[in-house]
Amino acid sequence: MLRKPRSCGIRPAGRHADRPDAWPEQGNPPVSSTPYQPPLGAQRFLLERVLGWDQLFRLPRFAHSDPDVAGAVLEEGARFAAGILAPLNATGDQYGSQLIDGRVRTPPGFAAAFQQFAAGGWAGLDLPRQFGGHGLPLSVQAAFAEMVNGACVSFGMLPTMLRAGAWLLIEHGNGELAQLFVPQLAAGLASATICITEPQAGSDVARIRTRAVPGDGDHYALTGAKIFITWADHEFTDQIVHLVLARTGDAAAGTRGLSLFAVPRLRPADGGHNGISVRRVEHKMGLKASPTCALDLDGAIGYRIGTEGRGLQCLFTMVNLMRLEVAVQGVALAAAATRRALQYASERRQGGAAIAPPVAIIRHADVRRMLLIMRARTEALRALVFEAAFQLDLAHAARTEAERTAARQLAEFLLPVCKTCGAEAGFEIASLALQVFGGHGYVTDTGVEQYLRDSRIMAIYEGTSGIQALDLVNRRLVQDDATRYRLFAARIHATLHECRGDPALGGIREGLSAALAILERCSMVLLAKTDADRRDLEAAATDYLQLVGLVGAAWMWLRMAAAADRTDARQRELAEFFVIWLLPEAAVREARIVAGAAPIDALPDEALRGGC
Repeated sequence: MLRKPRSCGIRPAGRHADRPDAWPEQGNPPVSSTPYQPPLGAQRFLLERVLGWDQLFRLPRFAHSDPDVAGAVLEEGARFAAGILAPLNATGDQYGSQLIDGRVRTPPGFAAAFQQFAAGGWAGLDLPRQFGGHGLPLSVQAAFAEMVNGACVSFGMLPTMLRAGAWLLIEHGNGELAQLFVPQLAAGLASATICITEPQAGSDVARIRTRAVPGDGDHYALTGAKIFITWADHEFTDQIVHLVLARTGDAAAGTRGLSLFAVPRLRPADGGHNGISVRRVEHKMGLKASPTCALDLDGAIGYRIGTEGRGLQCLFTMVNLMRLEVAVQGVALAAAATRRALQYASERRQGGAAIAPPVAIIRHADVRRMLLIMRARTEALRALVFEAAFQLDLAHAARTEAERTAARQLAEFLLPVCKTCGAEAGFEIASLALQVFGGHGYVTDTGVEQYLRDSRIMAIYEGTSGIQALDLVNRRLVQDDATRYRLFAARIHATLHECRGDPALGGIREGLSAALAILERCSMVLLAKTDADRRDLEAAATDYLQLVGLVGAAWMWLRMAAAADRTDARQRELAEFFVIWLLPEAAVREARIVAGAAPIDALPDEALRGGC
C-alpha cells in the first residue's frame, strides 16, 4: 500500500542476513494456539465515528490524503502485523538477543522482517513528506503501532525509538542536522535511541556525568557510560543515531547543565566507527528479543541539538511522544491478551451439572467478570490514547493558533495519564488473562504468560508511574493553575450536554457526572495546597492520576455508546458495566487524596523497616 522509500546513501537494512544454522539447537519455538488478530474494526469505529478523523483530512497539513487511503493503509498494516510480525513473537522470546563479538545479534527472522518494514515505507508513516515520510496523522500511526506491538512488542520497540528520534531532530535539530539523519530514519535506513540513564543516576537526571567537550566546528567529543538503552545495537541498519544527554565543559550541576547531542554509530564523513561500544546486553524478565544495552562512549563525535544547557527541554519532544507510544504498547498487549482469553473461555469446557456435559467457562460468573473487566478497561483506554493522539494532530494542524494551543494543552494533560494507565493495564489485564486460562496460561504454549512478562516494564521505562503522577500534579495541575485540567473538564461537560437527550445513555451520563464532580473536588483540594503542603501533593499524586484515568475512561465510554448504532447494544452494555463495576473506585481515590500524607508518614522509618 505504501510506496518504497528512496535510498538515502546508507546500505540497505538487512545487509547482515539471518543465519538460523548458526543458532544452537533448541527445538521448535513455542507455538501459540491462537493467531494474532488485529483489532481493526474497533480502531476504525473509534477513528471514524467517535473521533471523526474526516475532519483531520480537511486540514491543509493532511489534505494530501483522505479517510479511504488511511483506511487502506491500516488494512495493509493489519496484514503485515498478523502475517509477518506475529510469527516472530514466540521465537524472539525463546532466543532473545545476544552480544556476540561486540555486536548485538537478534533472533532469527527479525532482520528480514525489518527489511520488509523499511521497504514498505512503514517507518515514515507520520513523518513529514519533505523528509521522505508519508505525512499521515499521528492518530493513524497510533492505530498501526497498536497492531505492530500487539503482534510482537519486542519488534515494535525499534520503530518507536526511530520515529521519536526523527521528530526530535525535526523540531530541535538545525536544518543541516535534520537533513543529515531524518531521511535515513524515515526510510528505515537508520534507527535511533534515547540515551539518558546512567548507572549512578537512574531517574535522577540531574546527576548525569557523561561529558561533552567542544571540538572543531560544531563537533563535541562525548565520554561516559549509559545503561538501559533500548535497541542500542543490531544488524538491521548500519547507522544508529544515539540521542545523548551530556554535561558540557564546566556546566553547573543539575538539569540546567545538560545538553543534548546526536551521536551516530558511524561517522557521517567517512563511515568510520565513532567510539561507541556495547558493554552488555541485559538479561530480562520480558521483551527478550529487544536488546537493552549498556553503552560506553569513548570520545564519540556528537552534534549538539538545540541550545547548550537546554538539552532536557529538547528531549521532552521525544519523551512526550514516547509516553504516547508506551500507552499504545500497553493497550496493544491488553487487547491481545483479552482476545486470547475470550477465545479460550468460549472453547474451554469445564464445570456445570455433573450429569450434563461441561459448559464453556465463559458461562461462569467469575470468568465473565474478568472478561468484562478486561474488555471494558482495554476499549476505554484505547479510546483515550487515540484521543490524545488526535489532539496532538490538532496541535500541529488546526487552523487557528488558539485551536492548536488548546489541543496541545489537552494532550499534555492526557499524556502522563495515558502512559501510566495504559502501561499498568497491559500488565494487569495480562494477569487476568492468565487467570482465565488457569494452569494452561502458566505454561508457554499458549503465549499468555509472555504478555505478562513483556508488559511489566512498561510502567517503569520512560518514567515510572510515580514520576508520571508527580508530573501530572505538579506541572500540569498546580503549576499550570489548572488550565490544562479545565480544558479536560470542559470537554467532558460538553459531551454530557450533547448526550442529554438520549434516555438510553442516562445511567452512563449520571455515573460520569458524579465521577467528574469527585475529580473537581479533588482538583480543588490539591490546588489549595501551599509549598508547606508539598508532601501532601506527593502522597496524593498517584491516586489523582488514577482518578483522572477513571474519569477519562468513562468519558470515552459515553462517547462510544453515543456513537454506536441503536441496534448495537454491545457498546452501551459495556459502558454500563464500566460505570457500575469500575467507576465507583473514584470514591476510594478521593478518600486517599483528601487524607494526604498523614497515613503514609504515621509509621516511623525504623518501625516500617522492622516487621517483615
